Amino acid sequence: MAEIFPVETRGVGKPDYSREVSAGRERAGISLKYNQQLLAWGLCWTDMVDHPQVPAVPWVKPRLAPGAPAHLIDFATGVAVPYVTPAGYAFTMVQKDWTCNEDIEIWLYGSTPSEADGGSLVLIACPGISPSGDNVYVNPVYTYTSLTLDPTSAYSHSWDVVVVNKGVGDMEGGIVFAAIMEAVGTSPFPDTKQCRCPLCQHLQTVKVGTTIIVCANCGETYYVQDFSKIRGL
Repeated sequence: MAEIFPVETRGVGKPDYSREVSAGRERAGISLKYNQQLLAWGLCWTDMVDHPQVPAVPWVKPRLAPGAPAHLIDFATGVAVPYVTPAGYAFTMVQKDWTCNEDIEIWLYGSTPSEADGGSLVLIACPGISPSGDNVYVNPVYTYTSLTLDPTSAYSHSWDVVVVNKGVGDMEGGIVFAAIMEAVGTSPFPDTKQCRCPLCQHLQTVKVGTTIIVCANCGETYYVQDFSKIRGL
């Protein structure tokens, strides 16, 4: 006869989906495939700090003057857009979020093929206009993607996001756009990136995972971000 003994109960006897449910209530979560990589661009305008900061943060800028345009900054490199997705890669925008204290316009430009391959940037869409800079956060269902223009990713593409202060005063606030770049039947993502020093504008090649950079030209330290290891949010 088999021995009978008590067994400690662990868990609730069913899968725990609490994290997924919570993410669904808060925002649409992102789960990246092995051939996908997160991109994030943005700007923060403020007079809360001296400019430039040291160590420097490339996307933190002084207040934006009335009528002035500004190109978003790639958080991973400190380089201002336009951003180029090479042939063999698809680009899909998945999030836009901003808040500021003046009227704001946001314009999306694109080029197929990319400017580097002889294309010209053209206006594609207006992702947002906010009177008085009301806070906006969106996970689009219909989004801006290269796949509707180039389903096989046969061409390179340039992407540019321009913010314009349409108010009467210097603008304070911030903006973030997130996108996914996906390799479509092509080689893996590169293991290096080119980062721009916000103090002297020197371009420097570093490993993709690098986030704290000592500029080889001016010797100052600046920060960038790394999205290469993010698989889910």
